[in-house]
Amino acid sequence: MKSIKVKVINQLKDNYSFIIYSNNGKACVIDPAESLPIIEFIKNNNLKIKDIFITHHHKDHTGGIEGLINIFPQVNIHSPSSNIENTRFILQNNDEVESSINSFKIISTPGHTLDHIVYYDKHNKILFCGDTLFRLGCGRVFEGTLNQMYSSLQKINEIESETVIYCGHEYTMKNLTFLETTLDKQNLYLDIRQKIESEIELHNQSIPFELYEEKSYNLFLNQESKIGELIKKELKLDNYELF
Repeated sequence: MKSIKVKVINQLKDNYSFIIYSNNGKACVIDPAESLPIIEFIKNNNLKIKDIFITHHHKDHTGGIEGLINIFPQVNIHSPSSNIENTRFILQNNDEVESSINSFKIISTPGHTLDHIVYYDKHNKILFCGDTLFRLGCGRVFEGTLNQMYSSLQKINEIESETVIYCGHEYTMKNLTFLETTLDKQNLYLDIRQKIESEIELHNQSIPFELYEEKSYNLFLNQESKIGELIKKELKLDNYELF
């Protein structure tokens, strides 16, 4: 398998789309909200896209599909639902799907929406998780249930800790402030705050991030971290109640 790179594309107000590409000029796109910034990068780097992968049906993750099809009419749309316009291949839990440069395992993660899936490339140790997991947070539950979201996050929690995470929005500082103020444990988040602030100052974004770090700090994802055990003991909560 050829080595791959991931380009993070700013979209709308705080969305991210992603272009995965390799040295052979082939590429695929994850969750295009707007087509023009993606088309510009693809053309400037002489890339050819064959596949677009969608995590869920919300417009801020699909709005760029039509514009991309207009420029690249042979592109294949992979999504979890036939209700997503122009879908050619419908993906379900545990499916294995091949792009022109890598392969993904599909993990169903209902909660934010009922159709939500995430794309896990075990070989390259990357996960595209849409609006299920955010850095230090998780997606709002619009269509599913809290039980579904909890179970979906546990699926991600079981993935190899060395995995690099690409999520769909830049919510990190809001999530961090929420944890600090809600738990009244600012001192526990001092190190990660300094790291995140440094990343944002340097790159103007906090994406991507490492799963092993999330397992230490994100209480929505992992309630059995040192911080999680401390909070559960103080407040007499179990894992689900802490979530």
